[in-house]
Amino acid sequence: MLRGLAIAGLFAGAAHAEAPRSAIDWLSESILQPPNFVITPPAPDSPRLNENISSAPLDMVSRDAVGLLQPELTGFPIALWHGLSSETIIALIRDIGSSELPEIAALNKQVLLAQSDPPDSIGVKGSLLMARIDLLFSMGALEEAEVLILLAGVNEPEIFRRWFEITLIGQRTRAPCTMLKEQPTLSNDVATRAICLARAGDWNAAAITVSLAESLGDLSRDDADLLVRFLDPEMFEDLPDTGISEPLDPITFSLRESLALPRPDDPLPLPYLNADMNLRTPARQRIVAAERLVRASAISPTLLFAAYRGARAASSGGAWGRAEAVQELDSALVSGDDLKLAEAFTLAMSAFSEAGLTHAFAQEYADSLAHYPPGPDTGQIAPQIRKLLLLANRPISVWAGLGPDDPENIKFATQLASRNAIAGASPFSSPIQDSIHAAFANLTPPRADIEDLLEKIDSGQFGEVLLRSISLLANGRAADPRDLHEGLYLLLKLGLDENARRAAIQLLLLEPVPL
Repeated sequence: MLRGLAIAGLFAGAAHAEAPRSAIDWLSESILQPPNFVITPPAPDSPRLNENISSAPLDMVSRDAVGLLQPELTGFPIALWHGLSSETIIALIRDIGSSELPEIAALNKQVLLAQSDPPDSIGVKGSLLMARIDLLFSMGALEEAEVLILLAGVNEPEIFRRWFEITLIGQRTRAPCTMLKEQPTLSNDVATRAICLARAGDWNAAAITVSLAESLGDLSRDDADLLVRFLDPEMFEDLPDTGISEPLDPITFSLRESLALPRPDDPLPLPYLNADMNLRTPARQRIVAAERLVRASAISPTLLFAAYRGARAASSGGAWGRAEAVQELDSALVSGDDLKLAEAFTLAMSAFSEAGLTHAFAQEYADSLAHYPPGPDTGQIAPQIRKLLLLANRPISVWAGLGPDDPENIKFATQLASRNAIAGASPFSSPIQDSIHAAFANLTPPRADIEDLLEKIDSGQFGEVLLRSISLLANGRAADPRDLHEGLYLLLKLGLDENARRAAIQLLLLEPVPL
């Protein structure tokens, strides 16, 4: 009662919103759990383990060098950014954007997570780290962004703000709020302070903070109204929603979510979809969010398929249809009935292909299918199973030679997967197949700048050429075939043969992602 009277006295004339439709349940969150991000350590006798590694006192190490993935895991040199300034690197990584090709999206994420020496010219301290965190955030990869933050150390306002926003979307702000209480200089943001005060149960202090900030002009009327509504939603049950500001920021989004206010009409940006990856979220909403995040290579397909398996379809088609297809395929795999498996697999393959989720489907079922003993009734699906096994980088030996002849693209993908040498003139009629053949046949791309790029590789400017190759391949099958040739050729020249091979197989076998 005291809280309500205090806030009412401070804000009796403020705000204009409709009745909230739920309590502020997110304030009862559990203690922050560390991100589940396990990286297998390199073998003690790894020949590269001690190469090019220097040491310095912790406070002297540039935060731009912080990374989750060591060179032994990425295949990148420790001097990844040799010859480049921070400003140049930031411009290059921002230009890449998203990729519909899973291998290229994963390679791009590896660059952002890579441990390396700092750039030759550091520029603004920590600017490259901040740019990497921001790009991971925009991709929806909040877990990885948070890992970089925690590895770097939360010791200044800009990195604290990013950490707070990530944990706010994930509904687990206890750790940053505790840190802010101990180190008040980490944030002067009124909304952040008010949320943390409310989180600690000091509602009156939160209300006073908002009131003073608005009176001093440090907080807009709309922002103040939303914070007051958050602090005491019962005051606003008869008032309309004031609308959504553009662009939508993490604090506004999270406060509106806590009050069950309407979302924007347009699809949510990827970072905010993580808020739906909660077991309390309705099943279909969780599945739709997970599908978008998987297409963006932001989360593991395992999370998506867990959502499918935990759902009870309320209708047919769309997300519910894919959930039903997964459950029927799971049942068929354990039934031992080959005819049932063939039918369930055909339906599931079609459903996931139409949704642009073939690669996720392959990753989830490759191991089960690779060891499933084929029979007379499964011969008809053998080519499609071979396709899935190739996409998932699994051996096709059990299914090799079974069923109808493979189409040309699967035959070429099988040749690439076998790692046999490719030489001579291209036997293909497709521009994409021609480009892939040319790259793996070591035919130099007919581009004016190719010699300059090859010289950069020789001089150790690995990172610049890597970012160039990622950019060339980012558009996948929609890219200019000449870009595909050059991008794959450069990956091979960088020694990233397996990345190039997987990207080429995906170019051959994956359908365009639907709009």
